[in-house]
Amino acid sequence: MVTPMRRSNTPDQALVEAVKIYRQKRYAEAEILADRILAAAPRQAGAQQLKALLTLLRGDFDRAAAAVAVSLAERPGHAQTLDIARKTALALFRAAQTDAAQGDSARALSRFRRALELDETNADGWFGLGLALQDVKDYAEAAKAFGRVVALRPGDARALVNRAVSLQQLGNLADAMTSYSLAYQTDPSTFAAISQALSAASTGLLLLDLETLRDRLSKS
Repeated sequence: MVTPMRRSNTPDQALVEAVKIYRQKRYAEAEILADRILAAAPRQAGAQQLKALLTLLRGDFDRAAAAVAVSLAERPGHAQTLDIARKTALALFRAAQTDAAQGDSARALSRFRRALELDETNADGWFGLGLALQDVKDYAEAAKAFGRVVALRPGDARALVNRAVSLQQLGNLADAMTSYSLAYQTDPSTFAAISQALSAASTGLLLLDLETLRDRLSKS
C-alpha cells in the first residue's frame, strides 16, 4: 500500500519513503509516490531521477528521457544522475535503431537527438543519427554527425566513408575525396564501397579505372 504524502511531509521525506519502496521492488507503488512528489515539486531532482529509473524499467524510454533531462538540469555533475542518463540514452539509441529499420525516419531522428542530448559521447548514437539524416537527405547535418563519430572514434572507416558520401551529395568533392582517402588508408576493405559511391555521374570521375582510383586514394 502506498504511503500517502501528507501536508507535514516534505518532498525530501517523501522521496526517502519512495526510494525505500523502490528497493523493495514495489515499482508501481514507488512510481505513484514519485508522481505525487513531482506534482508538489516538479523540479525535485531526486524524484525525477527515480521517475526516470521506473519508467525505464517498464520500457517507456521517452518519458524516462524527459525525467532524466530535468534531473540533469538540476544537478548536472551528479554521478548517479549521469549514470541513469547514459542508460536511458542507450535504451533510446536502440529504440531509434528499431524505428529506422522499420522506416520511421522522423521518430528515429527524434530519438537519436534526444538520446544524444543525454549522452553526447556515444559514437554509435552519432553514427545512427548520421544514417537517419542521410535517409531524409539532410546531407549537411549527416556529414556533421559522421564527423562527430570520427572525433570520438578516430579511424572509424565506415564513418569516414559515410561522411564522404554526404559531402559528395553536397557537391563538395574535394573534401569528400579527402575523407574517402582517410577511410581507404585506414581500412583498404572500404575500397568497394568507395568506388561504388564515386561511380555517380555527378562526380566527373567516371573515366578513372579502379587501379588509378586506388592509387589516388592511397596517396592523398
